[in-house]
Formats: sequence, structure tokens, C-alpha cells
Amino acid sequence: MSGTEEMTGASRYVAPRPPRDIPHLLVPEKRKISHWNDPNELRVNNWIEPWDFASPLDVGVINIPLSKTSILPNGAYAAPNALRDAWAIFTTFTPDFDVDMSSLRVRDVGDVAVPIIDLVQGLQNVQESVSALMAQPEAFFPMIIGGDHAITAPAVRAYCAAHPDQQVGLIHFDAHNDVRVMDHGPTNGTPIRGVLESDVRVSGRNLVQVGIHGFMNASYYKRWVEGQGGTIYTARTIRQQGIESVIAETLEICGRGTDAIYVTVDIDVLELGYAPGTAAATPDGLDPVDLLEALFILGQDPRVQAIDFVELDPTRDVAEITTRTFGSAVLTFLAGLFLRLHQGWRGYDPAPITD
Repeated sequence: MSGTEEMTGASRYVAPRPPRDIPHLLVPEKRKISHWNDPNELRVNNWIEPWDFASPLDVGVINIPLSKTSILPNGAYAAPNALRDAWAIFTTFTPDFDVDMSSLRVRDVGDVAVPIIDLVQGLQNVQESVSALMAQPEAFFPMIIGGDHAITAPAVRAYCAAHPDQQVGLIHFDAHNDVRVMDHGPTNGTPIRGVLESDVRVSGRNLVQVGIHGFMNASYYKRWVEGQGGTIYTARTIRQQGIESVIAETLEICGRGTDAIYVTVDIDVLELGYAPGTAAATPDGLDPVDLLEALFILGQDPRVQAIDFVELDPTRDVAEITTRTFGSAVLTFLAGLFLRLHQGWRGYDPAPITD
């Protein structure tokens, strides 16, 4: 007996239907329930329940199974369900920071429907659905799970549409600059250009790219980012300077004259050995510990108002290495957010030492 039960929309799994005023939103495709019963432990797959669109919540997980816009062959469409499966091995407690976030109300909002053929319409669906979710009377912190990186541009536009009076900073973890020209339409290599060239309140002066890899980008695109006023920290810079210092500077830059910060995390920012299940990681990337430290501090910062995690490709993963690292990244950010909402700012301090 496995100790878990998989329930899908095609079998016994029944989730509340989304309201009609939220276009393109489907019920969560699956949920895996753990039958292992330890009264002192809460598994994440039992903790993250489908949202009923009425009960209060702190975090809404919006899933976007889209990867047809990828430049390289990519199975990132499978990431939301892979993460739902992986939650069975995780608990809500981290001794690293002495945080038990079981009281944080995290709900699975569902999956945005994206057509297989019409990619432009698919990205429009993302913007319309996320915009409608952010306009719901029951406010929540939006956490978006891709999918490939093309989803970030419509997600940022949706956030800006829901908060028209806010100037927004953008923190971008990635191996790549993602500012390719859009002569052939939007792809997972264009989202940051798509944001900066949109009619939204995101200035290049408030863009910071963190973890850019060597020999994965063109000098033209580096100069383009810098020409927009953006700041780039390469993976090498982070190794030399340290992640704590880099994130402190990143928050200062993104916070200048802004009201909110949007964070986007492409898992290929990691070193290839830690992220084989993504399309374009290299041996030049970050150590997972650096990413987790960064996400813990970003979760605590009240200026961070939305986040997405993208580019997990379970179809090429090895022994669930990338899927589990992706899951740890999501949970570490949530641990920081829990502190923000319930205990207040702790900074980088680890678990307190007691006599």
C-alpha cells in the first residue's frame, strides 16, 4: 500500500467549480491524498486543499500548464501535476528556520485552460483569468505555477491591471535574460521584454536579473537590459559577493519609487546537476541553497506581492531531483511569507539557538 491515493477529475476527485466571472479557469486536475496518519505531522498534499471560492485564504496557487511557447522542446505543461504529486513527501515544517506554517491558508485555485494550437490566445487566457482572480472579493497572495516562462508577461500585466495605481519592481531569477526580439511572437525567451514593452507600470530601472549564466546569452541582450536601466547579477557575481548581499541590493533597486515587487523564478537558474528537469540549465548556475536563502527573505518582504515559478519539465527529470528542488523553493518562499503574516520580519536569521 502506497500510503497515498490519487484522485483526478476523471475519477472520484470533485472540486468546487470556479465562479463564472473567472474565465478560462478549470478545477485542479488532480489531488493526491496521503492516508498516512501521524497526528503530529502535516503533509503538504493534505494541507493544500482546493479552494471553494468563498472561504478566507492567504495564498492562492494558480496553475498554468502551458509550454507550447518554448523555444526548445519542453514538457513544462506537466509541472503543476508533478508538483501536486510531489507534495506527498513534504511537510509544513522546516527546522532550517524553525517555521511551522501549517496555519497558513494555502489553496489550490485550479488550472488556467490554454488551447494547444493558438498560443497567443493561450497567453490572453492567462491574463484574463489571473486578472479576474486578483479582482475577487476574497483577497489573497497570488502564487503562479507554470508552465514555461512565457506566462510571466501576461501574469505581470494582470497584476498591474488589478493594481493600476502601483509602480511595480521586477526580480527575475534565470539563466537567461529573456528579452529576445518578438519578431515571431511571444516565447519563453521573451517575457521580460514583453513586460518592459507593455503599457504597464514596470520600469527597467526597477528590474533586477539574478543568476544569469555564462555562455547562454547574447551580448546584444545584456546591453538591451542595461539600456533599459536594468541591473544584472550573474551567477559568478553571486558566488563572489554572496546571496545575502545580492538580495539586499536587489530589494533596494526594485524598491526605489515602487509600491510592489513581482518575483519570477525560472528553475534553470540552478546548476544543471540540481536541475536536470528543465530545458536549458548549465553547470554555471546557482546552488539550491542560495536560491532558498533568497526566497526565504523575499517571502518576508512586504513589498513582494506576487510570485511565479516556471520551467520545471518533469518529462526530462531524473529521480525527481528538479521537481523536489522546485517544491522546496515554493515552500521556502511560503515559510518566509508565513513569518511576514504571522510573526514579522526575521531576516536571514536561521532557527533560534536555545539553551
